[in-house]
Amino acid sequence: MFSAKGTTVEELHLFSQVLQKYLSPTELEKLARATAFVRRTSKYRGQDLVTLCVWLSHNLASTSLTQLCSELEAATGISMSTEGLNQRLNGNAVTFLQELFANLLKAEMSSTSSIPSEYRNHFLRIRILDSTTFQVPDSLTEHYPGAGGCGHTAGVKIQLEYDLHSGQFLNLDVGAGKKNDKTFGTTCLSTLRPGDLCIRDLGYFSLEDLDQMDQRGVSYVSRLKLNNRIYQKNPEPEYFQDGRIKKQTEYLPLDLDAIMNRMKLGETVEIREAYIGKDKKLAARVILYRLTDSQVQKRRKDLAYKEKKKGVKYSEKSKRLTGINVYITNIAWGIVPKEHIHHLYSLRWQIEIVFKTWKSFF
Repeated sequence: MFSAKGTTVEELHLFSQVLQKYLSPTELEKLARATAFVRRTSKYRGQDLVTLCVWLSHNLASTSLTQLCSELEAATGISMSTEGLNQRLNGNAVTFLQELFANLLKAEMSSTSSIPSEYRNHFLRIRILDSTTFQVPDSLTEHYPGAGGCGHTAGVKIQLEYDLHSGQFLNLDVGAGKKNDKTFGTTCLSTLRPGDLCIRDLGYFSLEDLDQMDQRGVSYVSRLKLNNRIYQKNPEPEYFQDGRIKKQTEYLPLDLDAIMNRMKLGETVEIREAYIGKDKKLAARVILYRLTDSQVQKRRKDLAYKEKKKGVKYSEKSKRLTGINVYITNIAWGIVPKEHIHHLYSLRWQIEIVFKTWKSFF
C-alpha cells in the first residue's frame, strides 16, 4: 500500500487520504462523542487528537507536553496549556483511537477482501482470528508485560477476529504482550453460530476447541501441531476371549515421515477417516500438502531465525517435517475438495497484510 522508499511526509499524506476516504471530520466528531472523548462544545476536537497522535509526533510517549502543545498550536492554531493537554490524554482518548483504528480496519478489509463465490455461498461467516504484537517502552511493563525473548520487558498484543464476508469485527482485545493466544481463542467460542467457518493459525490450536466447534455445527480449517499423532482405525484389531476389543490395537498410528517421502513436490494427499490425538481421537479429514523446494528453503530459514533470535526450540520431528503442511478440517470433502484446503486456509493471510499496514503508522 505504501512505498518503503517514500519519505515520512509522503507516507503520512497517503495515510491522510485513506483516513479522509472513510471518515469525514463530521464522522470523526461523532466517534469522539460516542466514546466520550468529547462531551461538550470544546476547542479541542477529535480530529485534533488524531492530528497530534498520527501526523505530528512519531514519539508521542517520550515528547514533552510543552513541545506537543507547541506542535498542536503550529498545526491547528489551537492553544492549550500543558495541564489541559495532559488531562485530555486519558482513557477516553485511548478508546477513541481504538475505535478509529477499528473503523478504518473494517472499511479497508471490506474494500479489499475478495472471497470465491463458493465459499460465500456455503459459509455464513468466515472467521479469521490472529494476533499481532509490538514493543513499547520498558517503563510500561507494569501495564503491558511482554512475552520476553526480544530484549524488551514491555509489549502490547492485539487479538482480532473478524468476518471476511462483511468485515465485521467479532472479537477485539488490546492487552499485554504475554497474553496467551490459545486462551483467547477459547473465549471466542461463545460467539460461534452454526454455519460459521473458523480459520486460525497454530498459536490457537486446541483439540478441545475444535471438538467444540464440531459439536456446534461450526466448520474449521486448521494446521496441525506435529506433536499430535494421527491414527486410522485398524481393520484387523485384536479381541479378548469375551469379545471385547483390545484398546491398544483399535487404532494404527500413521508415519508422517514415510508419507512425506512418498509425495511429489506440490502434491496434495488426503486421509479421510483419521483420528487426532492419543486420548481425544478427534475425527477429522487430514490433508497433507508437499511444499516446493523454494517453500521448504523459506521455512527452514524462518525456523533458524526463530531459534537464534527468539529463543524458540523446535523438535527434531518438526525440523524433519518442514517439507509438508498438515491441515485438519471437518468440512465434507464434497464441499471443499482436498486441492482447495490449502487455498482456503491461505485466506488467513489477509489479516497479516492489514496488520503490517497498521503497524507502519500506529
